Amino acid sequence: MIVANLATYPPRAEFLPNVVDAISPQVDQLNIVLNEYESSPEFLSRYSNVNVIIPDHDTKDAGKFFPDCARAEYVLLIDDDIVYPDDFVALSVARMRALGPDRYLGGYHCSIYTRPGLRPISIKSLKANIRFWASPSQIVRFRKILFFGHHMSTPLIVDQIGSGTAIMRGADMPPYEFMKTSQKFVDVRLARWCFEQGIVRISLPREKGWLRGSDSEGVVFEETIYGDFTQKHYKHVAQEIRSFALKDRRVGKICPEKW
Repeated sequence: MIVANLATYPPRAEFLPNVVDAISPQVDQLNIVLNEYESSPEFLSRYSNVNVIIPDHDTKDAGKFFPDCARAEYVLLIDDDIVYPDDFVALSVARMRALGPDRYLGGYHCSIYTRPGLRPISIKSLKANIRFWASPSQIVRFRKILFFGHHMSTPLIVDQIGSGTAIMRGADMPPYEFMKTSQKFVDVRLARWCFEQGIVRISLPREKGWLRGSDSEGVVFEETIYGDFTQKHYKHVAQEIRSFALKDRRVGKICPEKW
């Protein structure tokens, strides 16, 4: 069984039909966690494979991990602000299967954490090193982002994968009890889970523009997790990042593949 998980809330209700129309025909089951809803939108009843969940508390983005998907072959984690192509699921599953039997978390919006270099020696490089070593909470500044809209020809091992474009085996999914306290930094907690469980994080190949954000169509949400939370350098989030970042020598290398 191929499953997709989505968590949303009322301010994004206008855009929910788009992602349901795009993803539901591609999966066996689409789980939708409706945070802050009192009842399910009527239009969702038209989809036979949509499983609506209204939790008894606001799970925020951690709601993607609320459904029990342990028996699914693959679980795709999606967002309501991304435009998914009609071959998103088929190609993602094929790319994961091509990697082989090992444990992987695949995805298309990825991060690699880096140490600042000393060469060429300059005031800028010295300041970067001072900031990196003296201000541990600013580690989020020291990362390279592999954007989902950019072209990648080969699978690359990374530190962290965005949970709006992610795929993993159901048996490898972290339990909700592990994820529920990571609201607004689920990508970091998921990366920590994978590091501790020996699950390799892979930036999967894609063509330029294959995935794109809804904002490219004029949709701009007032609240973004990056601007509202990530950039504030919370110490507890930085501590989780440092629990896995810069600790896997394979990061940045091409993953053996069978394309």
